[in-house]
Amino acid sequence: MSRKLMRFTGVGGQGVLLAGEIFAAAKIKSGGHGLKTATYTSQVRGGATVVDITLDDEEIFYPYAKEGEIDFMLSVAQVSYNSFKNGVKEGGTIVVEPNLVQATEEDRKKWNIVEIPIITIAKEEVGNVITQSVVALAIANNYMDAIDKDLLEEVMLSKVPAKVHEINKKAYELGYKYSDATKAAK
Repeated sequence: MSRKLMRFTGVGGQGVLLAGEIFAAAKIKSGGHGLKTATYTSQVRGGATVVDITLDDEEIFYPYAKEGEIDFMLSVAQVSYNSFKNGVKEGGTIVVEPNLVQATEEDRKKWNIVEIPIITIAKEEVGNVITQSVVALAIANNYMDAIDKDLLEEVMLSKVPAKVHEINKKAYELGYKYSDATKAAK
């Protein structure tokens, strides 16, 4: 596997940091190297948050994603989308929550913009908005083919309390279902 660079953006409290931690842990568990670097304007809920995820079979010597080299970004907040989108390479994929993030026509020409209602899926289909980070995790992995699907689910389940395993499994499957549908539509 060549190096894969992903970015998750949102606001504090949306779980983007957990998604990055899960990706990095899964890559390490598979025998590779993974890390997440997080930046947040505030640790308080509501502040812009970004986590960059680097996955590679080779050792990673520089912990930060270089701006303009990120392959994939997922954003669930307009403020974070606007602040961090330019780190994505031209032609890269950006998945947005369309109820909260509006990409411009210029953005649509520069990147592959995909709209998936991540929070709506978590809230209405899973029944718990907290699972949005797991929906996002599955979407990102489906688009990037970064980690074995079953291994990523196993690591995700190891990071959440046992009492919420079933709803997180449902969120994970729905993330794959919706991303499969958007990939097929392209």
